[in-house]
Amino acid sequence: MDPTPDALCPGCFTDPGGTHPCPHCGYAAARRARTLTLLLAALWGPAMAADDPSVASDYQAVAGHTPAAGDPPIASPAPTDPWAPAPTSVPVVPAPATVTAPLVEAPPPRHQGSLDLRVQPVPPSTAVPAPESLSAPAPDPVTPPLGQVAEPVSGPGSAAILAACWTPEQLKGRPGERKIKQRLPADHSPPERLLARHPYPPLGGEFARSLRSVTPVNGRKLIALTFDLCEQSNEVTGYDGELVDTLRAANAKATFYAGGKWMRSHPERTRQLMADPLFELGNHAWTHGNLRVLDGREMEDQIHWTQAQYELLREDLLARPCAQPHAAAGHDSIPVLPQTFRYPYGTCNATSLAAVAAAGLYPVQWSIVTGDPAAGQSAAQIVRGVLASLKPGAIVVAHGNGRGWHTAEAMKTLIPALRKRGYDLVTVSELIAAGTPHLVDECYEEKPGDNHRYDKLFGKGTE
Repeated sequence: MDPTPDALCPGCFTDPGGTHPCPHCGYAAARRARTLTLLLAALWGPAMAADDPSVASDYQAVAGHTPAAGDPPIASPAPTDPWAPAPTSVPVVPAPATVTAPLVEAPPPRHQGSLDLRVQPVPPSTAVPAPESLSAPAPDPVTPPLGQVAEPVSGPGSAAILAACWTPEQLKGRPGERKIKQRLPADHSPPERLLARHPYPPLGGEFARSLRSVTPVNGRKLIALTFDLCEQSNEVTGYDGELVDTLRAANAKATFYAGGKWMRSHPERTRQLMADPLFELGNHAWTHGNLRVLDGREMEDQIHWTQAQYELLREDLLARPCAQPHAAAGHDSIPVLPQTFRYPYGTCNATSLAAVAAAGLYPVQWSIVTGDPAAGQSAAQIVRGVLASLKPGAIVVAHGNGRGWHTAEAMKTLIPALRKRGYDLVTVSELIAAGTPHLVDECYEEKPGDNHRYDKLFGKGTE
């Protein structure tokens, strides 16, 4: 066994509560068990809390509920098997109606196609610090304890490692980074490691569905901004430094869905993103393959190679001398692997949904399309489109790989506009943890069937 702090030993599976004596796994098993309980509490709601008092504290914390007379008694949770099927006696809370945004015309070629549930429900947003705060990052943010359990957990990333390994100047975007270059012949080479050494256990079949949005508890105004970092085999796409600089200056949380090959082409930028507590990284397939057309080994490689590439870069980051003084905290706060997956082109089928769940990943799509791959789309149009479709729990899709036109400019207006309307910006993980996920059985852009044309246009979609 590889003796790294996040290795998953056999005890991590037989005793997922994390009480077994294991010198290797650290808090990884306990956190994964804890966060799945949180997700189940959000899905099953009061009924699960009533049947199982140990879940009551989770449900009440997720719902932002203050215990009152008649509530289920709150007990300290005992270790349970988080991967066991949900009790058949527990009724499923009906999913909310599909969020339908007005169709934004954009050329189909390079379109869209975040579940590190370690992050607990987010507190209300605080004041936005000035951009220069990056020169002296604050300690990793700590979320209030969940229910009766004193388990302070930092968000993804490590402000200490970010500050120790890069200067503010090194973090800034550079001229020319957005440029997309064609690569001939195409690069079909795999990563140095074909499979992650410490994969997550498979998820149950109930999670083999596409998550489009979330209904936050208590009507909280939460929204997740997501940016795709895709790269096909015959190109090297860019890095939108202006976009990332804008998010950092505004102290705006975001989720980046990175392709595995993109991470290999941009290793230093990937390490910076995974170290930054504002951001989380999700899996966006190796070379942007169409997982509704690919099958078998080709489909699985798109998923697993990306996990392996992320793991390699994380290991390298934590082994650097600049990170060593903070390595213990980094092992615990920088996610071992991405836990969410976004389908390239927004296309999937039952087979690929099952394959993603089998890899321990949660499929996440979107409810609002910016249309930023369209060169004629202005920043003002992007802002108007998002605000017109705005609902609590929305997930917005845009691009950060040089394929988004006017995306950074739009964010400079959109972020203040969202906050003025009372919205908190959260990562996808935080959004899911704060409400009831809206899951559907297929993948589409804005309405079922609207992306079937991609199968003929792009076939496998990898180049």
